[in-house]
Amino acid sequence: MKSFTRLFLPVLFALGTSLTLAQGTTIGGTAMEGEASPGFMGMFAGDLYDNFRNMQRFTPTSVMQPGADTWELGDNSDTLEFSGEFLGEETSLEDFLALSNTSALLVIKGDKVIYEHYAHGDSVDSLHMSFSVAKSFVATLVGIAVEEGLIKSIDEPIRTYLPQLTSKTWDGVTIRHVLQMSSGVRFDENYTDPKSDINKMGVLMQTMSYLDYINTLEREHAPGTFNHYASINTQLLGILLVEVTGKTLTEYMQEKLWQPVGMEHEGYWTLDGQGYELAMGGMAASARDYARLGLLYLHGGRRGDAQIVPAGWVKAAVTPDAPHLMPGDNPASSNPSGYGFQWWTPRDPDGDFLARGIWGQNIYVHPANEVVIVKLAADAKNFQQDYKLAYIDYLQDLAQSLR
Repeated sequence: MKSFTRLFLPVLFALGTSLTLAQGTTIGGTAMEGEASPGFMGMFAGDLYDNFRNMQRFTPTSVMQPGADTWELGDNSDTLEFSGEFLGEETSLEDFLALSNTSALLVIKGDKVIYEHYAHGDSVDSLHMSFSVAKSFVATLVGIAVEEGLIKSIDEPIRTYLPQLTSKTWDGVTIRHVLQMSSGVRFDENYTDPKSDINKMGVLMQTMSYLDYINTLEREHAPGTFNHYASINTQLLGILLVEVTGKTLTEYMQEKLWQPVGMEHEGYWTLDGQGYELAMGGMAASARDYARLGLLYLHGGRRGDAQIVPAGWVKAAVTPDAPHLMPGDNPASSNPSGYGFQWWTPRDPDGDFLARGIWGQNIYVHPANEVVIVKLAADAKNFQQDYKLAYIDYLQDLAQSLR
């Protein structure tokens, strides 16, 4: 994986390579884990599986503490048998797990665990790096903030809450546009191109704040007309949440989501040198806790009698609602999958939706069949579009088989 270390070096350098912390140090009021931080870039060298479940070794980390009221999922009944097509070949579930470098697969049907598999050193207690699965958690917090009246409407200009966005790029951009990856910002997220924006960001971020950096970006499309996946949008949502709540992302998420949902384990957030969470993809959680977010959405934002996330938000978050957000061959979108509020739909949707991360992390939900699937991996093939889409197709076929 040395080539990936080299290609990720610019963007990762800004996320803590020179920051060393003593045990118990706090940044911005947030408790930090670990005695020293060798740098985020170190996560991409050596044993990726071990690195992805131990991100606190590489970067300053804040902690979300679970509450006493855990959402119990029960034991694994281990009743699942499945074989399906993968890239034109009949593939058993066991072979699929091997070829996709999967370290955890959890399948829930009707609120009961019917399959739970760990490999490559992962276990039920492992906290696995989320990458962009974190985006779906952040969007969920935005929905809670709207319900609490901290944000009046997502159709307001984001500049209403962040007047520091002085660039003309953000003229007319609403919070909805940012949620739907339709802000129109020009941002190249090609991780394997050292000259891409996602990689240049790391260099620039050494000398400026996120908002200062975001003000350097130009506009490529009119807001609300083109779906272009750009992680900087989610980072902006994280900044928005800090502004409107007066709390860190870690604090707000622990209070409004982590503990009410009944997460079983701690959750981690990667922090930059100023103590801000990497909202675009720097979270870590256990497979079962990822599944609990999927279950929350499966049940319309409810856990038992408690409505944690508004049902209307849940429905809107997973439903593409404009032409440029629709799945398939879409000239107004940069990818064939559908998009909602930081949630995806498969390219051939069946009422299903998912959160996904670049190294093969997924929370997949099929409401009609009451299925939630969590897949965690350290899989470089997921950078290839054909594999990325084929993996989702396989999970969809699996869920559809569980009628």
